[in-house]
Amino acid sequence: MRELTVAFQKRDDLTTEELRDYYHANHAPLVRELPNLVGYEVTFPADPERSPYDGIARLRFSDGAAMSEAMATEAAAAMEEDAAAFADTETMVQVVGETTDLLE
Repeated sequence: MRELTVAFQKRDDLTTEELRDYYHANHAPLVRELPNLVGYEVTFPADPERSPYDGIARLRFSDGAAMSEAMATEAAAAMEEDAAAFADTETMVQVVGETTDLLE
């Protein structure tokens, strides 16, 4: 399983509630448009004041080829462009890697 993990901080002009509302109402629908997506989740910290990030999103694909194909689409371009509406893109961290379920 290939996974893209994105950790992000919110823009300074947004409250925590505004970030979360925007993410669920606007950004998540864009992400769900990606082809080949087999898993998608976001985590918002229970105590934002104690977390270095305001959100962590995980997008899963069956393999690297499926992810590469998805990330070359207009849907991916729209998703990436929209990130600037809620995230401080200068502080965004992305990790692409292989995911293994260790409880299986």
